[in-house]
Amino acid sequence: MDMDTHADGIREGREPRSGGANLLVFLALLPLDALAGGYAWLAVGIGGWAAAHNGAEAAVPAAELVVGGGVPAAAGLALCWGRYWCAAAAQFVLTAVLTAWLLSSYG
Repeated sequence: MDMDTHADGIREGREPRSGGANLLVFLALLPLDALAGGYAWLAVGIGGWAAAHNGAEAAVPAAELVVGGGVPAAAGLALCWGRYWCAAAAQFVLTAVLTAWLLSSYG
């Protein structure tokens, strides 16, 4: 018997997870976000420092920003699949803020 159906054969809808579960999942992913964001921040900082000391124009390190923003975004997509929609929204907001903050140093 299919576990997603009632006794009368009506299929249950996929309900979102509770607020507490969303909060716990988001807090559990913060170390991963810190690692990805720290990597991107370090790459942007080193690139800017090197450009300043060489007298060259600072270029945006696109690959590092893709990794730094892609990891939290991929985690957000996985959270959507697991029905942790509030945690996924927080992951996407965190990704947008991180990317905007890192790009702000390049004008």
